[in-house]
Amino acid sequence: MYQYFLAAFLVVFSMPLLAHPKLDKADKFRLADPQLSASLLAQIDTGDLDAQEQFRYRYIETYLSTFEGDLKATLAQYLRLLDDMPVSPLRVRVLQSTLAIASYAKEWRTSFELADQLDNLLDQINDPTVEPEAYKGLLLFYINVKQTDIALVYAARILNHKDAGLAVKCFARTLRNEINLERGTADDNAFHSAINLCRDADEPFFVSSNTVHLFKYYLQEKELRKASVIAKDALKKVDDVDFIYLRSSFLVAYARLKAAQQNTEEAEQLARQVVSLDPEEQYKDSLIRAYKLLSEIAVDQNAFEAAYEYTVSQNRLESSFHNEQVAQSLAIQQARFDLRNKENQIELLDKRNALLTTESKLVREQVQSMVMALIIAVIAVVSLLYWSFRTRRLQTRLRTLATTDALTGVYNRGFFADKGRELLKNASSSGKPVALIFFDLDHFKRINDTHGHQVGDWVLREVVNTVSALCIVNKHYLGRIGGEEFGVLLDNSNVDAAMVFAEKCRKAIHDIDTHISGYHFSVSASFGVSDSGQVGHNLDNLFAASDLALYQSKKYGRNQVCPYEANEPA
Repeated sequence: MYQYFLAAFLVVFSMPLLAHPKLDKADKFRLADPQLSASLLAQIDTGDLDAQEQFRYRYIETYLSTFEGDLKATLAQYLRLLDDMPVSPLRVRVLQSTLAIASYAKEWRTSFELADQLDNLLDQINDPTVEPEAYKGLLLFYINVKQTDIALVYAARILNHKDAGLAVKCFARTLRNEINLERGTADDNAFHSAINLCRDADEPFFVSSNTVHLFKYYLQEKELRKASVIAKDALKKVDDVDFIYLRSSFLVAYARLKAAQQNTEEAEQLARQVVSLDPEEQYKDSLIRAYKLLSEIAVDQNAFEAAYEYTVSQNRLESSFHNEQVAQSLAIQQARFDLRNKENQIELLDKRNALLTTESKLVREQVQSMVMALIIAVIAVVSLLYWSFRTRRLQTRLRTLATTDALTGVYNRGFFADKGRELLKNASSSGKPVALIFFDLDHFKRINDTHGHQVGDWVLREVVNTVSALCIVNKHYLGRIGGEEFGVLLDNSNVDAAMVFAEKCRKAIHDIDTHISGYHFSVSASFGVSDSGQVGHNLDNLFAASDLALYQSKKYGRNQVCPYEANEPA
């Protein structure tokens, strides 16, 4: 969703300030023609510039260094400029650019500090005309650190601001629509409104983006006729802006539409085009969807070897994508923790300094000196113990977030995969088998649509509690693979033993009493089983084999257990 962060930064921050004519022109062309902008700067004698113009000269010079590719050097240059600059509207502009570079360079601690400075600076200068652009920078930042609730606040501030122009409102409405689409709270009127607004603002990139996301919305809502109507228009707009991420994101959705319309040949061609567009695998989310579709098509065509290869590619990318997301999330959390810890240390030092001052006065007065000294020592020790306790709690919380699924409390996909690799490595040395069960709840979307997501969440937790009880007794490992799909790792077990255990789980799930949820409905699951004796001690192979077996279970009636068989028909 947010892959064009740096591109957006380069087109977003442009608040012209009237001053020196050549300086104005260099500022105007710094994005459209960086070489011309640099040439104009070279013609300016900095000795003829006043203090404010010299700061602006340095800002444009630093901005142009972005195109040289060394973002660390550019960030250092921006920070030196900020150290020298006074409070002014130009400082707001420099802070916006610095925040964007720091975020894109993944300097999270610096980013959070800059975001706080930018927000505080707006209160200091009290200039409403610079607020919409500053809010734009903060909106981008909080999207990049996945704090979308805060991002939506800044989007609303822009849209309600009397000094916000069409371009900045187009930007805010576009990103708000993308957030709502990802959350499942979007509506088509919002997309149409954004398209009209961005067209009036002469922002073709955001017109294209909103059109693509409207297409995805119709696809998500199963309104295939409406999706078909706007597909060609969306494709034309994507071609006009020629941005790889937007193109691949649209094409994989377009392929899904073709598949839903039973146009398998075109769906396969579009999915292959997505793969060929991104040989360096920069946009993994689109590639994962493309490989998943190609695998489904191959299975339907009885091309199981091709399906297996596609599934292996899909699993590899999903694992890599998950690891990247976890690493970034942990880095962001650590940056926030470090910043909070630093603030607490400063606050603690301030308190200790105040106490030392008080102690000095009391010593000079020779009144109750020993009592005050003891009080100061106790406060310092208690404060240090308190922050040490909080630090340990935060670290424990971070470890939990990195390894468990928030809704069900079982292993998340990343940690479940790590556990699988560990078991397979040990099993490879000892010659013992490892089995893997994949199971997927049948018609789970129907439960959500009929009874609501709260009941759906209750079902997921109840299923996990039921299967966990069996896993604990047998010392097996349960994890949530994604959505309503789960996996069980069985150490020192072959496919026959896993089939017996899977059947127990299937029956236990089928026997769940749903009356406690306030509704009466049945719950069932389909199971796919494989072991390392069939596919070797490789996690991707084991995942792919169980996934194919699960597909067979779904295909032949659901609520059953199917083993993996290498030559099993589709």
